[in-house]
Amino acid sequence: MKSKVYFVKAALTEDLDTIKEKTKSLLGTINLKKFIRKDDFVAIKLTFGEEENKGHINPAYVRFVVDEVKSFRGKPFLTDTNTLYKEKRQNTIDHLSLAYEHGFAPDITGAPVVIADGLRSDEGVEISINKKHFKSVKIARACVDGDSLIVLSHVTGHMMTGFAAAIKNIGMGFATRTGKLHQHSNAKPSVLTSKCNACRLCIANCPVDAIVIQGKTAYIKEDICIGCGDCLVVCREDAIKISWDETSNYMQEKMTEHALGVVKNKEGKSIFLNYAMKITRSCDCMAKDDPSIVCDIGILASADPVAIDKATADLVNEVAKSDVFKKEYPKIDWTVQLNYGAEIGLGNLEYDLIEIK
Repeated sequence: MKSKVYFVKAALTEDLDTIKEKTKSLLGTINLKKFIRKDDFVAIKLTFGEEENKGHINPAYVRFVVDEVKSFRGKPFLTDTNTLYKEKRQNTIDHLSLAYEHGFAPDITGAPVVIADGLRSDEGVEISINKKHFKSVKIARACVDGDSLIVLSHVTGHMMTGFAAAIKNIGMGFATRTGKLHQHSNAKPSVLTSKCNACRLCIANCPVDAIVIQGKTAYIKEDICIGCGDCLVVCREDAIKISWDETSNYMQEKMTEHALGVVKNKEGKSIFLNYAMKITRSCDCMAKDDPSIVCDIGILASADPVAIDKATADLVNEVAKSDVFKKEYPKIDWTVQLNYGAEIGLGNLEYDLIEIK
């Protein structure tokens, strides 16, 4: 049986009243009310964007969702987990400050912010899944403890998964620090000594001090490296490499298994919204005010994370008349997360796309 995916055309150039009405129409069509009971704690999962990022979902758009939840007497809170890499979102205090700087304060969005994995990123719950890579996965406590889940995903490319939307948002985004480390465990970069000039940028940006100067070049200590990829991003000489084909496939599968853990106790209580606007090559962890790789598409909604991601990618590539995610990351098969998600029961690859006009 095909999953239903609802879609409304939308663009960042439209005024807020127009986006508000489209959001209400979308949530009304998917029947938000059936996912929320009175006094439910409703986790609204999103990414607040890293420092200087401009592509994150507009806080005003988030307010539209919050208001709809409140209209059914739910109790919404905005949430995300801390990151592995060494930036503002690595700890809860700076993460909260950055969220407020980007406009996600309660007086703007109408909901408080809760960092789901706690002050030190160690608050999680083991969820049994019994799949290929993991028998159980550690999911952030605030996600597990929440009664209902609404996932707001900004659609982008991604340096390790090729494509990032709902599955990545919950699979990586609701994993505890331990879960993130497990997902990155195959992503061990190495240094091309012929290109390295020992500039030390990678050393300055490594969150676990796994990089040293050995002789005249940088050297990555594999036993310490957590596979976060920060060194790859900051290197200006293209001197750091990762075996993308093998690494990405494993990572996408592990990420998808964590996504399964997220929704396991949320059956009939999860909704996914994908915002396919300002679609950038890099995710909101890396992108600043980067250019779009395709024009704005709109907003999609579904109760199925696999179907909504498949429909989103299909729409984007249809408009672009090519596989834009493969074009940006030719060594990555971004469809692994979708195919594996269908294989393990996370969702359905077959969908009916219902456009709301």
